[in-house]
Amino acid sequence: MPTTTVAAKKRLAWRPLQRSTRVAIIGALLATMFYQLFLLNPAYRGPIWLWTAMLLAEGLTALHAIGTWWTILAHDDRPEPVNATVWRNRLRAGAAPPTIDVFITAYGEAPELVRRTVVAARDMELAHQTWVLDDGRSDDLARVCDEEGVGYLRREGRAHAKAGNVNAALASTSGEYVVIFDADHVPEPNFLIEVLPHFQDSDVAFVQSPQYYINRVNLVSRGSAEAQRIFYELVCPGKNRFNAAFCVGTNVMFRRSALDEIGGIATGSNSEDIWTSLRLHRRGWKSTYVPQVLARGLAPQDVATYFKQQLRWASGGFEVLLRGRLFRRGTGLTVDQRLQYLFTGTHYLLSVAMLTFMLLPATYLLFGLSPIRADGWTWAAHYLPFYFMVLLVTWLQSGGFKASAIVASIGAAPVHARALWATLRNRPAVWRATNAGSGARSLWVVMSHVALLTLNATAIAVGLAVMADPPPTWLSAAWAAMHVVILGRMVIEAVAGGPAVDDTIAHEREEQSRSAVGVASVPSMTR
Repeated sequence: MPTTTVAAKKRLAWRPLQRSTRVAIIGALLATMFYQLFLLNPAYRGPIWLWTAMLLAEGLTALHAIGTWWTILAHDDRPEPVNATVWRNRLRAGAAPPTIDVFITAYGEAPELVRRTVVAARDMELAHQTWVLDDGRSDDLARVCDEEGVGYLRREGRAHAKAGNVNAALASTSGEYVVIFDADHVPEPNFLIEVLPHFQDSDVAFVQSPQYYINRVNLVSRGSAEAQRIFYELVCPGKNRFNAAFCVGTNVMFRRSALDEIGGIATGSNSEDIWTSLRLHRRGWKSTYVPQVLARGLAPQDVATYFKQQLRWASGGFEVLLRGRLFRRGTGLTVDQRLQYLFTGTHYLLSVAMLTFMLLPATYLLFGLSPIRADGWTWAAHYLPFYFMVLLVTWLQSGGFKASAIVASIGAAPVHARALWATLRNRPAVWRATNAGSGARSLWVVMSHVALLTLNATAIAVGLAVMADPPPTWLSAAWAAMHVVILGRMVIEAVAGGPAVDDTIAHEREEQSRSAVGVASVPSMTR
């Protein structure tokens, strides 16, 4: 009987879960159709403007859910190409690697935080040259680079932010391959030797590995880390199946000739990483996603920093959605790639649907207006199966729900709406390094949350006092109360602030020490 490999065991462990998930998805699709047909029935239509808002919100939610399910089910569990394994073995045996430049982008981060990344990058296996690209023009950071024996580059001006910083470094270096790390993402020693062999396919332009946050020290950082886990563990392997994995700006290796072909990292966008990926895919280049944690970074630690990050990411997603010409003929993208880039934009567009759902209960409680004219039992008979099946599929695919992720996700909805409005007006988001000046307390950044909270709390009080129709009133009050709790938790987090970066570094070192005792290898992003 042949010996079962580790990879085969992982695939065998994954498939039964997928079979159960497929059954749940079929049920969810049927429930979605059942509910959508109910919403479209003219007999149940309420005020046209309110009904239209609800229909668009529910339709967008269903569309994106189906797209996400489809992507996750396409999970790429194909074994690594034999040529990549052979090349890695040769490198481990002492074969000379191609020339590699490692870029660490910096802009205002604490020099000692950057030093951790510098030392780890410098000491990675395989010969390479490490460079710090300092857009903050810090003499202290220049001193750190000199002490650690790595290159230091400082350009004139700060045009095009991070993208311009990297492009300036590309013009000053010549390595055949280029690696990019954010200043707070510390690579593992084996990063290069794990990633480089995937370029055995001459059509691969870049290889992306996950972002992994280790500083889960409060609600914001825990919620961010969980969202990243779901994206990199569940969604990215599906995107990889469709040759639609995109660069996320850090923990990535590029083939320099591919970047040269498109003129370097894309500029003039809030998300230079996804636009760079889009340009490369349009030129026929391939991308590869490696589901191994090969670098560990820091999540946002306070609400203000988290919102700035979300504003930037959402703006980039909306730019691709609105200006990416995804479905224009002759763009060089496959149908699968077009859809995967579309889902990037609709992910953030879900926040507009969430804001609609936040307003609907208050609309009924305050004014007696409902988008659906049906008694409570009729509505529940159509809605609850849909809601339950969506939750079941989400639970099966993500491995459960975490309150921090729910609060962080819903709490970012007003910010995503602001990003949509800014994109429609062609107003770029301001770039700022994650956790640069973290720990801030601010009520101002959650004023929209305070307004929504006040609206829902007032609606609950008015609705319960009037009590025109008990069943829908209690149901609307329950939904409004849930929104009050979630929004209130985000407001509390904003007022409380986050821990200082120095405290986070100490916490990270403690976590790494524990991991070193209990874990002997780098984790992979598999179930």
